Amino acid sequence: MAGAPKGNTNAARDNRVITNALNRAVVQNPDKLRAACEKVIDEAAEGNLAAFAFIADRLEGKPAQTTVLEGGNKPVQVEELRRTIVDPQHTDS
Repeated sequence: MAGAPKGNTNAARDNRVITNALNRAVVQNPDKLRAACEKVIDEAAEGNLAAFAFIADRLEGKPAQTTVLEGGNKPVQVEELRRTIVDPQHTDS
């Protein structure tokens, strides 16, 4: 069971109000986007770790998260977590 539930439209292109507004603003005012990027770079250069992390995440990508459980003599790496919801009223659950 992967992905959004059937009928979920949260990621539909029509529902991206903020993204659409930002895209329009950037197209109409590219100089403002450049100024905003320069501001983030300046903040990072002044020691703002959040600004630096923001830049690093955009340029390098966010690091993959892994969960390691200690069990027995050697650590076990969890490859996948699943959440299964069962219906307590259903006899096959």
